[in-house]
Amino acid sequence: MILYNVTCNVAQEVENQWLEWVDLQLNNISKSEKISGISILKLNTNISTEEVVYAIQYQIRDHNTLENFLNNEDKTLKDRINMDFGDAVIHFSSQLEIINKYP
Repeated sequence: MILYNVTCNVAQEVENQWLEWVDLQLNNISKSEKISGISILKLNTNISTEEVVYAIQYQIRDHNTLENFLNNEDKTLKDRINMDFGDAVIHFSSQLEIINKYP
């Protein structure tokens, strides 16, 4: 299993708008048979900043499925984030492979 993570630094002034928008996008992507699960997480810190940090995590079965996802759904989502939110939402991605799970 592969965890594909997209970390998003979201400007506070667009946070609510972005959350509504991304919720709709992730609901559509979650209907895909390619994705085992999607989570959105919020980083909680005691530091006051002008951005709020979120992580979108996708559970993807294998590397072929990941490659297809990256070239289609992920690219489209990131292009739309850039088009709709510009510099108010900055994102970067990372890939993690699950080696072992514990109960």
